[in-house]
Amino acid sequence: MLNLSIHTQPDDETCGPTSLHAVYKYYGMDTSLESVVSEVERSLYGGTLAPLLGNHALSKGFDVVIYINNLTIFDPTWFTNGKANPAMLYKKIETQMHYKLDPGLQQVSKAYLTYLSLGGQVYFKSLETQVLKLYFDQKVPIITGLNATYLYRCARELYEQGKAVFDDIRGTICGHFVVLCGYDEEQKHVIVADPHKENPLSHDNYYKVSSHRLINSIMLGVTTFDANLLIIRPKSDQEF
Repeated sequence: MLNLSIHTQPDDETCGPTSLHAVYKYYGMDTSLESVVSEVERSLYGGTLAPLLGNHALSKGFDVVIYINNLTIFDPTWFTNGKANPAMLYKKIETQMHYKLDPGLQQVSKAYLTYLSLGGQVYFKSLETQVLKLYFDQKVPIITGLNATYLYRCARELYEQGKAVFDDIRGTICGHFVVLCGYDEEQKHVIVADPHKENPLSHDNYYKVSSHRLINSIMLGVTTFDANLLIIRPKSDQEF
């Protein structure tokens, strides 16, 4: 397990900035959670998006890669062996925006355009445990956007007066960001640092979960513009 500590998120919509702050702290960057929360752009539908987190990290001088599985934004034919030319991706997304006018899709598309212009990389590869272990072996934590309803096996959620409440009838599925920080080879479990301390799975900020359950929950993140891995690393000459 990587030596990563995470704060409890201040409210129901700050899981993304709280996860990002944990990664910054892991690398030795001196910044407050309040600063990160205030600086990260919000999604139209609450919370934030992986490219918006990536944009913040790029603005701080980090190298950033996003592994995508959301085919609402990206087409598989844009990639060769999991990679794509950033300039080509930019043009494809920009052209697509003329035809797909959903406000949420427009926002995430614009976020990716900014992300690419800042030097962010986008990969498209099958999500397997080996991909996670590759980064854990390099001592690199992974932020992931996933489907919390599936991960926690909890009721769907409804927002009332700015607060999420469980409602199995009126509720909808919920996206969430966590940090993956290790792998238990014997049990085939992934170690998770979760900013939602009162989560129904463990009622703690740290727990282990089956790799199959985790990967399924990540893939189901497509319903909330998630289903991604966000890899943030300092440049070789970067100092804090």
